[in-house]
Amino acid sequence: MLRLIVLLSSVVTGSLFAEVIVTNATVRLLPPGVPNTAAYFSIENRSDTKQILIAASADFAAKAEIHNHIMVNDMMSMQQQSEVIIQPGESVQFSPGGLHIMLFGLKQPLHQDQSVTITLLTKAGESIIITANVTQPSVHKHH
Repeated sequence: MLRLIVLLSSVVTGSLFAEVIVTNATVRLLPPGVPNTAAYFSIENRSDTKQILIAASADFAAKAEIHNHIMVNDMMSMQQQSEVIIQPGESVQFSPGGLHIMLFGLKQPLHQDQSVTITLLTKAGESIIITANVTQPSVHKHH
């Protein structure tokens, strides 16, 4: 019986670190001199409570904000989001033309394949650290 209890507690401890999974995190590499860029990633909520993202920060930019592209009067416009809710068991995509992290005032030029860190803040006061890869925007090639 005792062994079972130990086993259960270790499972619980292990799962605390894997509640929110971020994958495919990239920051768009833009020409030198362009002060702003955007970060994209996929975020999955494996916990049993909804995760609410309320802010972002990045040490390599003056300001980071959560933005979304939405249609307003048939025009695509970008709006800052006060929160993004990720329901338990769901994934939310931050991708071009949709949700993204807007990075303002880059402190130094980014380089191809550079690794940068972005922090997301949840309403519960937790920080989600993202390591993103700097990549050039994918150009669709026509065969």
